[in-house]
Amino acid sequence: MSSKSSTFSILIHYSEIGLKKNNRSYFERLFIRNISNHIYGLKHKRIRLISARILIENINPNDWHLFKNRLNNVMGLSSAILVIESKSEYLSIQDKVDVLIKGKNFNSFRVTTKRHAKSFKKTSIQTNVDLGSYIQKKTNKMVKLSGAELNIMIEILREKSYIGCDKIVGFSGLPTRSQEKALSLISSGIDSPVASFEMIKRGVNVSFLHFHSYPATSKQSIDNVKQLVEILTKYQLESVLYCIPLLDIQEKIMSIIPDKFWVIFFRRAMLKIANIFALQNKQLAIITGDSIGQVASQTISNIRAVSEISDLPVLRPLSGMNKDEIILKAKNIDTYDISIKPDQDCCSYFVPIHPETKAKLSEVLRLDTKLDLDVEYQNALSKVEKFIIKFSGE
Repeated sequence: MSSKSSTFSILIHYSEIGLKKNNRSYFERLFIRNISNHIYGLKHKRIRLISARILIENINPNDWHLFKNRLNNVMGLSSAILVIESKSEYLSIQDKVDVLIKGKNFNSFRVTTKRHAKSFKKTSIQTNVDLGSYIQKKTNKMVKLSGAELNIMIEILREKSYIGCDKIVGFSGLPTRSQEKALSLISSGIDSPVASFEMIKRGVNVSFLHFHSYPATSKQSIDNVKQLVEILTKYQLESVLYCIPLLDIQEKIMSIIPDKFWVIFFRRAMLKIANIFALQNKQLAIITGDSIGQVASQTISNIRAVSEISDLPVLRPLSGMNKDEIILKAKNIDTYDISIKPDQDCCSYFVPIHPETKAKLSEVLRLDTKLDLDVEYQNALSKVEKFIIKFSGE
């Protein structure tokens, strides 16, 4: 039996959607819609739900590498396997296993069966043993339950069964835009793009807000952030980036506030503007890339001093992560190479030699009474630049 007479499909398992009980159908529909948008332009017959799995039917196996690249970006996806369809009969499955392993170079293998249809006479273990014995006799290769070079995966459903050995593991989480809106304060550094991704993975509908100090600093941070948002848009398909000038506000803060408090007040100003902007755009939370203790402004005392100005909840998905963990995730989601490009960040450019590390809230509030930034806030908001970035399909 040749591969030409076999039907190839992609079998997808989702992640937390299975825990949603009465709301599961909503998440499944959204998940399927997102998959359809991600693989737009790639040839397939249809996408359908089957026994708590998603099936992309009738694809050309030569296009698998194209599908893999797209499906890797689908939030909520636990795994995707290139499979051959079979009747849910043992001999038919055995024939399809022959097609699957033909021409493959391997020294060890294992069989992993999931029997969803209890009407199938053999148990999962019996199927593993019988097919393992069959393959071993036919290929003279070794069965190896741990660390096998080839894992033949079989899923036995009522209508059909599916056999595959090429699997990708996704980021899991929840489908894109299955949750409400939030505004991410994004810089061109490593942390905030990762924080944004973590919220996209939770289904949050994320928009992006970038503060810059042009012309005191170059426009490089703006250009870098645009590139970062383009990468993050691979995961949520469409994004909006807003860029707001902060320089006038920073200059006023530096003229009134002692230098050791500058960064705290810069961050308070950004958070205040973000609140105003978010409320105008029906966004219900602010996202930041804070990691506890990573820099002076991210001690618990300073985070408290900054957060006091916010009426909206501030989400900090990286708060308990180490820098090495954040860097690894940045590499995994392809933002790292952009984040390490040199630029001039609006806060780091004006960092004093000895910044305050444990600000007292009472002192910050006392100093705050000397500042009146309402006019500057409105001027900054009047100069906002908006960029709509859409998934290119590549």
